Amino acid sequence: MWQKSLNINEEEEKKALKKAPSLRFRFILTGTLVIGVIAALAVNLIFDYSQKLADLSYDRLLRSALLQMDENIGLIRNEVSIDIPWSAFATLAQADEDRVFYKVESLEKGFITGYQDLNSLPPKPPVLDQVQFYNQEYSGEMVRFAWVERHLTDPETAQTVRIVLGQTRLSREEMASAITQKAIQFVLFIALVAITLIIIGSHLVLRPLHRIEGALEERAMGDLTPIDINTPKETHHLKVAINHFMVRLQKNLEQLENYTADAAHQLRTPLASLRALAENARDDIFADKNSLGSQPSNSLPLSKGESKSSPEKQYQALDNIIKQCDGLSQTVTLLLNQAVVSHRLQTHRLESIDLLEPITASCREQALTALHQGVHLSLECDLKQTLILGDSFAIQQMMQNLIENAVRYSGVDIEHATEVIVQVSEFETFYRIKVIDYGGGIPDVEKGRVFERFYRGRYDIAGSGVGLAMVKDIIDHHGARIVILDTEPKGTTFQVDFAKYKYKEGLV
Repeated sequence: MWQKSLNINEEEEKKALKKAPSLRFRFILTGTLVIGVIAALAVNLIFDYSQKLADLSYDRLLRSALLQMDENIGLIRNEVSIDIPWSAFATLAQADEDRVFYKVESLEKGFITGYQDLNSLPPKPPVLDQVQFYNQEYSGEMVRFAWVERHLTDPETAQTVRIVLGQTRLSREEMASAITQKAIQFVLFIALVAITLIIIGSHLVLRPLHRIEGALEERAMGDLTPIDINTPKETHHLKVAINHFMVRLQKNLEQLENYTADAAHQLRTPLASLRALAENARDDIFADKNSLGSQPSNSLPLSKGESKSSPEKQYQALDNIIKQCDGLSQTVTLLLNQAVVSHRLQTHRLESIDLLEPITASCREQALTALHQGVHLSLECDLKQTLILGDSFAIQQMMQNLIENAVRYSGVDIEHATEVIVQVSEFETFYRIKVIDYGGGIPDVEKGRVFERFYRGRYDIAGSGVGLAMVKDIIDHHGARIVILDTEPKGTTFQVDFAKYKYKEGLV
């Protein structure tokens, strides 16, 4: 695995791994917390339900006993009479640990039987013949009461009788506790099973990531082909992002290789020329010394025209060396600019810029160089502002290469071609730049190849064959368009169209 061959400090890698957050731990922790919250809510609901279920069960017994007491109440000689049946207390005796309290009273004549201090009222307004159940503390204990009022009548009198029957809650609490305990055991079992499934599921969920990791680790060094494995939808976008990153990385490596090849190609030629010129100058000087040393004492000296190595020839050789040094310096500068432009195009986002600024700066820098070559460089533009989305430095390098190319080829085979014109004009959706020269022109068969790397139409004119290739890269990155046209009556026009900012901003 190519990662294993890298010189990575294992201790630092282990420390970084310890500090790194764990996706699997977060997944398990989040699932456990969710299950814990659900379990807590379930336990709370179960507790309430068990209390209600216990009350419902024992309230039926309490109601039955209350109704039995109510059935045995009557009026005898205008007095309320009650004969409490034994079966009423036998019903409540099923809860053998609980105590029973009761009270029967007449609203008109007062206490009849039972616990006289049992003064208990329901929380809701009383309704005749309607049984109400409620909890209330009595004799130091919490008691469940059944309460009912009944209207008794006979021909001579009418009275309202109130019956209150209470039972302690021991059996109810015991029943509710048993139900709750069993339910909690079941909930805990379900929660443990769910947490176990989450732990197992975390392995399954993260397995696609491990597959991607394994696919990357098993690759040979330098293998940047896209990942071709089946992944779930959730990791598909990650796989696509990795593949896009590797495509960009592969492109960057190819550009680096091209740049290295450019540097080697461009530096090798001038260095070879420098060596050849230096060797020629050395050989001429050496031949001149040998000629002077071997000349007889009585012979006549060589005439000026017969000299093997005249000062003019030495001067010419040294001048050629200087020119080659200048060419080499220009080549190095071009390669460095190309590297900077390539880096900026990859790392900088396009911004809103004024197109005239890099154009004007390029014309100013090239004006003196053009003048030294007898070429007049002019800028024709009536616009005050030309906003586009672009990189100012890259566009300036593009314009310098176009202007240098136009100046270099101006005057070739043409006696009066001494002008290069840069025009900037505005259209509805774009700005148009024209770099016009009146040189020898470019044949139609060569127009499609001038943007190829290292291609040179003429080798008798200084050049590197890289400048126009860089121009094409800059134009493509900006989404612009370049066309090579013929200048009338003779020459070449490079026409470049940049979209206006208001038409391009929605796409960036």
